[in-house]
Amino acid sequence: MATKENEHGIIEISPTAIASLVSHAVTQTYGVVGMATPNLASDIAAILTRDPHRGVEVKINDDNTIAIALYVVLEYGTRIASVATSIINSVRYTVEKHCGLPVQQVEVHVQGLRLDGE
Repeated sequence: MATKENEHGIIEISPTAIASLVSHAVTQTYGVVGMATPNLASDIAAILTRDPHRGVEVKINDDNTIAIALYVVLEYGTRIASVATSIINSVRYTVEKHCGLPVQQVEVHVQGLRLDGE
């Protein structure tokens, strides 16, 4: 749980709340078709539980910095490096703006490519 202290008290932010912000930011980025999971076992578990944060891993470090790992499926024909950079910038901006905590690291793992219309 991430904590932030201000003049009114302490704010605690759960990793699940951060994952919701991240998931929305990623799916709104141009070139992203969907989210994936790191492996087949996680994929089956996510399908069975209908996990809305599928493909997002949030780790809160001891110094209240956030590390995020993303597993995405991109649209075939887009520049992978450009889309990944756009995802990183979008996620970093969204989390820092809404949570007020610094993002130490954003990793983008491209798990696949999908043709438009499939």
